[in-house]
Amino acid sequence: MNQSELKKTSIHATHLALGAKMIPFGDWDMPIQYEGVLKEHQAVRNHSGIFDVSHMGEILIQGSEATAFLQHLTINDVSKLEAGNGQYTAMLNERGGFVDDLILYRLQDKKYLLCVNASNDKKDYDWLVKNSSRFEVDIEHASDQFGQIAVQGPESQAALAAILDRDNIQKLEKLSYMDIAEFEFLGKTSLIARTGYTGELGYELYLPEDIAEKTFARLAEVSKPIGLGARDTLRLEACYLLYGNDMNEGVSPIEAGIGWATKVESKDFIGKSVVLSHKEKDRPRKQLIAFTMEDKGIARNEMTVYLKDRKIGAVTSGGFLPTLEVAGGLALVDRGAVKIGDTVEIDIRGKRKLAKVARKPLYSAKVK
Repeated sequence: MNQSELKKTSIHATHLALGAKMIPFGDWDMPIQYEGVLKEHQAVRNHSGIFDVSHMGEILIQGSEATAFLQHLTINDVSKLEAGNGQYTAMLNERGGFVDDLILYRLQDKKYLLCVNASNDKKDYDWLVKNSSRFEVDIEHASDQFGQIAVQGPESQAALAAILDRDNIQKLEKLSYMDIAEFEFLGKTSLIARTGYTGELGYELYLPEDIAEKTFARLAEVSKPIGLGARDTLRLEACYLLYGNDMNEGVSPIEAGIGWATKVESKDFIGKSVVLSHKEKDRPRKQLIAFTMEDKGIARNEMTVYLKDRKIGAVTSGGFLPTLEVAGGLALVDRGAVKIGDTVEIDIRGKRKLAKVARKPLYSAKVK
């Protein structure tokens, strides 16, 4: 796909005006950095930063059987949500592998918003429609209606407060982790959720697309714009999963390490039988581990992991971790092959480099 064919968010012109380096990201032309990944990473860890995440997908689901439908399609317990609550969850195929991981918000009693990965937007919508025939639900592919901006970092609330009026600031201060609420901004109704992908206190704004660029520009006056490069290093330190790397349609949620979000005891869902066998009989083939490099070198996706001379798996995500000042990442390896503190070797461009299995997360998240 050439440059002219790439999709552009409604904030694209502002990225160019701010001097962002743009790269193809899936089907989108997105900013990889503005001032540099290291500076942007540190800004989010120490102050605040804003991200254009308008490429993410949004799907609205409502109707008399919306809750029952989502109980069947997702792994977490939707019945626990009250209006204004959200939860991290996933949709699985019949083999127990990920269709996608996502955040599900209950906006009203019978109305939900799903925030899905950009690369899976259409696939997720089609999967929902395919499995909806026996439920009274309306499924709306609403991605074109929303611009999305993430505001992340210990000073993220102050950055948002700088562009909100007093009543909306009070609402913002009352949001608990994973909550979502309606806000009035620039004469339009928007949604703000206290969620994010960095391991810091943060918020995600779901805005009518026609005010997204103006909102981003106003936030850029009080907070540093951040590109996809730092977004990846931030999420990797916090050990947040990336679809297509750390999980895919052949990996179960137990193998990916999110058994805590998988409620096999309280509900039925697509793929449950496989997940149940993994959870109750301890039979997953793989497990996702974190590691930090002992030798010099940066491990990247698909590089082979060895325990002595035995191949035990491969790196799924890797890079330099600025907060820890060390290289590291995540790897999917044979279950039970290693434990925290063990030393493994990673083949980095034909040379085996030592790495140590580490406790997850690599960086202690401060989202709550």
